Amino acid sequence: MRSDGPRRTASRDDRAVSITVNYVIVLGITAVLISGLLIGAGGYVQDQRTNVVREELTVIAEQLAAGIDDADRLSRAEARSRSVRVGVSLPARVAGESYRIAVDNVSTPGQKPMAYELRLRSTGSDVSVTLRLSTLVALDERSVNGGWVVVRLDASESTLVVESGDPSGSLSLAEPSAEGAHG
Repeated sequence: MRSDGPRRTASRDDRAVSITVNYVIVLGITAVLISGLLIGAGGYVQDQRTNVVREELTVIAEQLAAGIDDADRLSRAEARSRSVRVGVSLPARVAGESYRIAVDNVSTPGQKPMAYELRLRSTGSDVSVTLRLSTLVALDERSVNGGWVVVRLDASESTLVVESGDPSGSLSLAEPSAEGAHG
């Protein structure tokens, strides 16, 4: 029976090592799985963020195009001596990122109506959206930051200008008189 004694001791030692090794292996596999999930979820979250930015920029471009269309129509309806100013309330940020608006002429010289592209580009994720529009009154090519934007008629140049603005006097067909401002 003495030969059985050392065998039992050896098998108990093997079990103790086996439990520790199994525990370390389970911890290692768990760490690898959790890391894989975090990496995969991180990519998914970034893709969703990019989609949200793109969708928001598309909506903003459509809102600005509507404001430009209103200013184009009003400036043709009014005499050139009058002023046209249409305010467009756009968010200053999309998904926590600022963005730029660029107006580019893409029409050929003498083409009526004139064709333009509105390009909106986020500064953080570098997502870009382009929307084509046409006007009968020329549109000045320029770039502005997102936020409150004013589309106004520059009567001296007979062009519409998109510029950063403020919410006061968002829509006017004539300059407000000094009496009207105080009364």
